[in-house]
Amino acid sequence: MLTTKLMIAGAALILAGGVKAQTAASDDTSTFKPSGSVWGYVFGDYAYKTQNDSLGRGGGNVQYKGAASLNSGNIVSASNPVPANVQTNAFQIRRMYLGYDYQFARNFSASAVLANEQTLLGNNQNTVYLKYAFVKWSNIWKNSDLIIGQYQTASFATGNGTEPLWGYRAVERTLMDMHNIDGSTDLGASLQGKIWEAKNVTAEGKKPCYVGYYLQVGNGNSATPATAQFRKVRANLYVSMLNQKLVLGAYYDYVTQQLSPYKTSNTTYKGYLSFRNESIHLGAEFFQQTNQNSDVYKVLEDKTKNTLSVNDTASGVQFGMSVFGSVKIVKNKLNFFARYDMYNPNTKWSNSNVYSKAYSGITGSNLTSTTFYTQTFLTAGFDWTPDKRFHIMPNVWYNAYNSMMSSSYADFVGKPFSSRMVKDEDIVYRVTFYWLFNPSKKVNNNGFY
Repeated sequence: MLTTKLMIAGAALILAGGVKAQTAASDDTSTFKPSGSVWGYVFGDYAYKTQNDSLGRGGGNVQYKGAASLNSGNIVSASNPVPANVQTNAFQIRRMYLGYDYQFARNFSASAVLANEQTLLGNNQNTVYLKYAFVKWSNIWKNSDLIIGQYQTASFATGNGTEPLWGYRAVERTLMDMHNIDGSTDLGASLQGKIWEAKNVTAEGKKPCYVGYYLQVGNGNSATPATAQFRKVRANLYVSMLNQKLVLGAYYDYVTQQLSPYKTSNTTYKGYLSFRNESIHLGAEFFQQTNQNSDVYKVLEDKTKNTLSVNDTASGVQFGMSVFGSVKIVKNKLNFFARYDMYNPNTKWSNSNVYSKAYSGITGSNLTSTTFYTQTFLTAGFDWTPDKRFHIMPNVWYNAYNSMMSSSYADFVGKPFSSRMVKDEDIVYRVTFYWLFNPSKKVNNNGFY
């Protein structure tokens, strides 16, 4: 709560100074003509799933989790890992954006985006909803903008964040998005811009080094209405250097979830980097999120007598890392891309505890091997660009699941583990397609600027 108040107060002071610095030029409409444009993009796949995880694991935003990954309502079990009626291949549009940008004054513009995605409803059907809707006050003071409305979050979705740096959102979400650590959109206010920029760059074609920032406060509820009294604060600081080929960034967010009967909160730290030149691109990100008092458990005091302690709480810690890159094979025509992720939902997990609740939303008195598991994700493929606004990307999508629960824990809950319960995987072969319409928009889903 104190962190939220300090950030809001700091932003208010900065905003007050910026408003005073504005000149009458922003009101000069004698030569300004309002203008707007419609734009959009689409991506989807033909996907062929050759392997189903026997327990239907995945969670978060994992695209092909369980048997339901390709619009099948079947539940996978250990005795029936791949039911005969599971749809193992399909065409699917995973996202369509339709947006409108309108510049209505010299320093003021507005944007709105409708999205058609397989999200929100949780029923494996696409739905259309309002993804972004905001107004931007450009240069509220030098090199800083104020955005109010449904904006892109600084956790990964904004400029110089890991989603545009990864460059292949059409292939897969970034690490934090994939595991639902934060949403790409939120309703609130965002102050963003440059803190410092190098001067006197004289060499032809030379781009200046600069330090950028984002300060955001929002509902913390993505594109759905707020349901709690607490707001989420986000901060991102990054530097672009070496002719803007190297980006280094640090990110932080905090949100209180409840104050009673005991306090719970989420605190996230993330670091990332990206380097690219004319032929190669390499990047990485690492995050850690502490979920204060998120785990409710009892200690297994005597396994032979099934003796448990009283309920206690502990703070879970989620951790993930991602390494990604791309290589130009034929300039403007063919790239190769690859990415490798590791994710642990709770580094504080203990086989001495019997958990009844965890931050991921898992509840119950008899948790099984489906509850706590690490994930290893891999994707690789080729990006063929027959036209600069149309991409065809054959790729492989692989996610492995490894149970964190030991055989002794399995004996206690009375459900011994099979080999596929301990470790299993989802494997999908795809041809992904992506296109963008409106010549004024820049294509960035290709791993390079």
